[in-house]
Amino acid sequence: MYATAHLVRSSAGDEGINAFLHLHGPDFPWPQDAAVLADTEPGKVILRHIEVPPGFNLVAAYLDVLAPDGTPREEIAGALAAVRQDLGERLAPTVFVHGRVTIRFGVELRLHVVRAQQLDMLASVALALLAEL
Repeated sequence: MYATAHLVRSSAGDEGINAFLHLHGPDFPWPQDAAVLADTEPGKVILRHIEVPPGFNLVAAYLDVLAPDGTPREEIAGALAAVRQDLGERLAPTVFVHGRVTIRFGVELRLHVVRAQQLDMLASVALALLAEL
């Protein structure tokens, strides 16, 4: 499972969150280092949340959550809470592993001072997609 949420800004200045939920299927061999899956094997998109039409948008902040398909939403929420608690000790972008859950999170420089709020905002959208499963 790969859930991703991006704070995006269009060339016209519209800003919003676009998020996608991907599944890998029951026979997918989950790798030890799951962080690369977002770039190499994201899986099949099954749900979308679109606030700004995709295409040529700038990404101001992003959250990638990777875990084996079927990982309970509570386990993912716990991993997000753990990275939130540890955020002050981390530089952005960061990769955080909590049990079976891998989180990648980053913000552009102007958002660094409010990155905890950005994480919360993106996490709420990603968790809402998971609740739809």
